[in-house]
Amino acid sequence: MLFARTDLENVVEFFHADPIPRYSEADIEEMRELGASEDDIEAALAEELEPEAYEVLPENWPAVQLYLACYGQFRISPTGQVWGFDIPAVDIEIRRSELEVTSDTWERFKTLQVLTVHLLNQRHQSNHAHE
Repeated sequence: MLFARTDLENVVEFFHADPIPRYSEADIEEMRELGASEDDIEAALAEELEPEAYEVLPENWPAVQLYLACYGQFRISPTGQVWGFDIPAVDIEIRRSELEVTSDTWERFKTLQVLTVHLLNQRHQSNHAHE
C-alpha cells in the first residue's frame, strides 16, 4: 500500500496546489511598457492556468471520489485548527450519493483525511506565525 499512499499524498498536494502564476513581474512590466492599461493587466492576472491533469491510481479512485464529495465538511477548532472530517456529514454524503464505500475505500479516505489535516494545519500555522 506504500505506492498507493504516495498516490494519495500526491492527490492532496495536487488538490491544494497554489494557482500557477501566468505572468512574471518582468512580463507585467513589459505589458506596461507596451501600453497596456492597469485594467487590462489586472484582467490578465486574474486568469489562472489550469494545472496539468493528475491521474489517480484506480485503487484510490473510490476514496478520492468520497474525499471530493465531502471536501469542506471539516470540524474546525475555535482557533482555526482542522480536526478532520465531520463523520456524520460524511455518512450522509455516502448515503445520498450512493457511493460504494468498502473497508478499503474507507481506510484510503481516512489516509486522505490525515494528509489533508496535516497540510491545512501546517498552512494555518505558517500563516499565523507572521502575526
